[in-house]
Amino acid sequence: MQRDSALSGLPQQRSLSSVIPSAVTRTSRLDPLSLSVVSMDNRQAVIIDIGAILTKVGYAGEFVPRAIIRTELLDDRTGEAVKVLDDTLSEQELYYRLVKFFRELFFRYMLTAAKDRRIVIVESVLTRTALRNAMARVLFEAFDAPSILFAPSHLLATFPFGVSNALIVDVGYSEATIVPVLEGVTLLYQLETSAVGAKYLEQRVYELLRKYGKVLTYLGVERSLTDNDDLLLKKEYTLEDIVVRFCFATKMDRGRIIQASGYDPEQEIPNPPCDVRLPFGEEMLIVPGLVREWAAEAIFEENDDIKSLPQLVLDTVYRCPIDARKKLLESIILVGGTTRMKGFYARLRDEILRSLTTSDYANKLGNIKSVKFYRLPNTSIELYASWIGGSMFGALEVLQYHSLTREDWLAQRKVPDWITSVYENNQDSTRSR
Repeated sequence: MQRDSALSGLPQQRSLSSVIPSAVTRTSRLDPLSLSVVSMDNRQAVIIDIGAILTKVGYAGEFVPRAIIRTELLDDRTGEAVKVLDDTLSEQELYYRLVKFFRELFFRYMLTAAKDRRIVIVESVLTRTALRNAMARVLFEAFDAPSILFAPSHLLATFPFGVSNALIVDVGYSEATIVPVLEGVTLLYQLETSAVGAKYLEQRVYELLRKYGKVLTYLGVERSLTDNDDLLLKKEYTLEDIVVRFCFATKMDRGRIIQASGYDPEQEIPNPPCDVRLPFGEEMLIVPGLVREWAAEAIFEENDDIKSLPQLVLDTVYRCPIDARKKLLESIILVGGTTRMKGFYARLRDEILRSLTTSDYANKLGNIKSVKFYRLPNTSIELYASWIGGSMFGALEVLQYHSLTREDWLAQRKVPDWITSVYENNQDSTRSR
């Protein structure tokens, strides 16, 4: 099991919650410090997964987040929604936004104080060091959190499925990241990434709408989109709405015909999907069926500028140990809201199988004939698989031994990166021998 491999080698210690109560019953007075530790350890940890677009928050041991909200705040000066995680912000501006955002998470959605709970932050292994330090500074210094665990999201995604070997295909907002996990170990050197994320899809939808989209005015007249419509398209999350609700991944054979046509609407492709209409201010936006069908081709098309998702998957697998390649391609876990697009699983499987027969991969991976996925039916687990993994780990007694305490932070005022943590753990293991 994943948890067994992740926790192997740890000393067998009891948690504070199992030690202190018995000690209290043997004393004639109740020590306030002891009571506070007991109270904290008996309370569920808070699990927070902050994404570029959505944030998932809830308590350890729960199966779904308490809330899934946008990672945004209302700007005090303009009154408009602004992103919390903005690479253009200064260190102080980021600090103030995180303080305001965490205050909303704890007091509006979780109805608890951070100083009474252990905290698990679910993060990508590619998270910027400056952002990790900023979050730690906010939680430790502004909210007096007792401890924080920064847990790798791709490893946590394997926990709900109870597996220790998997290929994590994370299609996020800004990029797609492929991370292999073998025997509970994240293989960072085999990691592959590309810009084929939700943002890339939204840009493709925008380009197609400017060419083929129409606006139905209140007079019943259709017109083409103009530059004046751009603000409404991007401000009201219209592009995101189209991608999430109406776009789909068509069958591979049909997708190949579309790509071969050069995305030419004059080429007759049988059974085109129907158009849809969306409110667009005081008018209606007409989204042609070809936009709904063609947008997803951005993820699967092959070009010299950017790797497609199937290429990323196969390149990652090829860089892994030869005896693990077949196992990884039969243990794929999809993560990210984009992967919930209708037809995505089937299209990705077919594209990978087709690529295995091409000259680029036939000699390298030609002996692999099957591609399989881990799925939980009738759930939206792709949206919060990593959060569930954090919820599972946060409910374990060993959480306190893996966490960064407030005292450690005040002594160094920085969060160790993953390479440093792995090195120090190996050094500790060597000394213990």
